[in-house]
Amino acid sequence: MTNSSRKILLFLLATALPALALAQTQPAKPAPPPRPKPIVITTPSANQQWQRQVDRQQLQDRQNQNALREQLRQGSLDRQRANTTDPALRSQLDAADRSEQQLYRARQDAAARRYQTLPPPQTTRNAPARAGTAGH
Repeated sequence: MTNSSRKILLFLLATALPALALAQTQPAKPAPPPRPKPIVITTPSANQQWQRQVDRQQLQDRQNQNALREQLRQGSLDRQRANTTDPALRSQLDAADRSEQQLYRARQDAAARRYQTLPPPQTTRNAPARAGTAGH
């Protein structure tokens, strides 16, 4: 290798080195985490709280009525079973019992579902009266 070719090679290397350094990709910075949405806490009005309590009490009353109805039905069925000796009639009583139990569960579930899907009561606020020229 001649002296002039060395100089040319060094010159190319010296000029290409900074270009190669700039051409390297910078590591991507991770994206900042998304900002959390602000939490808005609303307190229901006294009327809304009262209505919700009334709805809750009605649900409990319905469930208690259904439970009492179920206990009475079960007691009646137990007495019928005790007095029945016919296997066919006993089989019919068992089928009726299963059907009534399903109906009881459906009533309880429906009452709970109605309570959960009730929309919160709407409150209306009256705008304050403004002084004006009406009526003068």
